[in-house]
Amino acid sequence: MLTRQSLLSLIALTLTIVASQPGWTKVEYDSTSLLIKSSDQIGDMVKKKVRKAQQIQSKQEDSEDGEIAIEPEALEQLKDALRIVLARPDQDGARANLYSRIRGELTDLNSLDQALVDLTEEALTELRTQDGPRRTATYVVILENLMAEIRPEMKGNPTFRKIIERIRDAKITIEDKAKLKNLLRSMSVPVSPSVTAQKILEKEPAAPAPTKGK
Repeated sequence: MLTRQSLLSLIALTLTIVASQPGWTKVEYDSTSLLIKSSDQIGDMVKKKVRKAQQIQSKQEDSEDGEIAIEPEALEQLKDALRIVLARPDQDGARANLYSRIRGELTDLNSLDQALVDLTEEALTELRTQDGPRRTATYVVILENLMAEIRPEMKGNPTFRKIIERIRDAKITIEDKAKLKNLLRSMSVPVSPSVTAQKILEKEPAAPAPTKGK
């Protein structure tokens, strides 16, 4: 039988463990950790997330109107897969194929725009606080890779343009640029995603609104 002191110690230990659980798994989402993994290893990580999402989604009952509604847990698995792919600096050109697979899964479930908007807001929130250079570096890479993937479809998808405008308007500034450069093994100093977004929007101006006939 547990003594009062033992019970208090157990409760304290449990609370410590719970409180210490990060919002992300560093092995998966930390850019510096992902950087040392091969494209095959990253691919395996993504496959596991996608497979899990498919298993969760397969349990959904058909709706009366035939519409496909994504299960929240399945969406979280696919967003996890997105974080893995987009948080990894694309030094070997593996990002496009991996992103394309996740994009296809989300598109089939009518949830691509939602997932990208959610991930953008998550990244902007983190970059406002910049709680440590590793997390900052990771979310800078996420936004840079995300913009690179959606830029070609900006003209046909208003949500994608709004995402890039949102990043521009956030006016993110990066602290400890030299440290981030070292963490990401980059030859150049990291640029604010807001600056990148501004340059994209300057090169890809919005189509003029149609004029009303007299």
